[in-house]
Amino acid sequence: MRLSIPKGTRDFSPEEMRIREYVISKIKEVFERYGFEALETPAVEFLDVLMKKYGEEEKLIWKFKDLGGRDVALRFDLTVPLARYVAMNRNMPVPFKRYQISRVWRYDQPQKGRYREFWQCDVDIVGSKSVLADAEIIAITNDVLKAVGFKSFEIRINNRKLMSEIYKKLGIENEKDIFVAVDKIDKIGEMGVIDELKKRGVDDAKVKEIMDIIKIKGKPKKVLDRVKDYVSKETVGESEDFFEAVKLFGVPDEVISFDLSLARGLDYYTSFVFETVVKEGQVGSITGGGRYDKLIGLFAGKELPATGTTIGLERIIDAMKDMKMLPKLPSKTAVFIASATDEVRKESIKICQKLRKQGINCDIDLMDRKLKKQMDYASSKQIPFCLIVGPKEINEKIFTLRDMRKGKEYRKSIEEIVEFLNQEKSRSED
Repeated sequence: MRLSIPKGTRDFSPEEMRIREYVISKIKEVFERYGFEALETPAVEFLDVLMKKYGEEEKLIWKFKDLGGRDVALRFDLTVPLARYVAMNRNMPVPFKRYQISRVWRYDQPQKGRYREFWQCDVDIVGSKSVLADAEIIAITNDVLKAVGFKSFEIRINNRKLMSEIYKKLGIENEKDIFVAVDKIDKIGEMGVIDELKKRGVDDAKVKEIMDIIKIKGKPKKVLDRVKDYVSKETVGESEDFFEAVKLFGVPDEVISFDLSLARGLDYYTSFVFETVVKEGQVGSITGGGRYDKLIGLFAGKELPATGTTIGLERIIDAMKDMKMLPKLPSKTAVFIASATDEVRKESIKICQKLRKQGINCDIDLMDRKLKKQMDYASSKQIPFCLIVGPKEINEKIFTLRDMRKGKEYRKSIEEIVEFLNQEKSRSED
């Protein structure tokens, strides 16, 4: 039998997992710095829950029947499960600030940066209508990307409420069709969007007006000045307040672009939408989100405002790989205990356990190998230090600690080795 895994899924080696855990830890640090707490929801939801509000994306839901014949599905994203959770737990204090870092599944066509099973890192604020909530999400996005090492990126922002008013002013009745078509611009280009609009019954004159509008992007004030005749003072004012709040949170002007081509395909967005692209990368958007004030109401029976964003773990790591930004991380095992002779193996186990009780991540030979083979194994596992135990070391209670990266050797007692390894750990975490 030829072994393989399903298309669009992947295994991750221990070396790859070190990178993933490193990136996740950086993201979590930022989320928690802003006062967000973790939430987990089931991987499987009832299908009718997930079908509430995905629009054209519904066809990508991975659905099946459970043993009781009920229609269920793997979660498509983390936002609809959040809405369901909030509706089932209505007595929570607001704003409810949660993050969730979990797998999601989409029956999509796999390609670079796009998988059928992947991880999302979501951060959402439920219960606040204030533009301060939206601005805080932008600030988090900025801080996360800086924390993982990106220096040149653009946070693209639009306001779907503003776009709806523009389309109405142009005499376009079915704005939903326009959002769906415009959302594909990065995939199919301008000509593709034009063809899509015509297929949806938009006449040539209106197609030209739409294309002229969605080409407008740049600094917020300039964009608002160009479209203020199309939209209400209230919507202009809301947008101005939002961008002022973004400044208040310390997000640099140079990373912000007000981009009228940004649509975000999901049906549930009601106002501001945002996504981030890395300028040097070739993986498309690496974050995306927006305000969705009506989604929770579909489950709760009354509207509850919410805003948030998704940070795509896979795309961030792919972009870091393309840009040669991935750090070289040693094994989380700090030290390998190598026995010089068979006679000292029992003592080696005792030393290993002593180190573990002191909080030192420690490994030991379980294969009765010779010393050189043990050292080779430690090196292949990228374990930074090797503690060599021999009869002489046991008698003197002074052991050889070899730095596997630099080739240096130290002679120390167990107590000194514990202190030394803790200092090394602190240095690596700084």
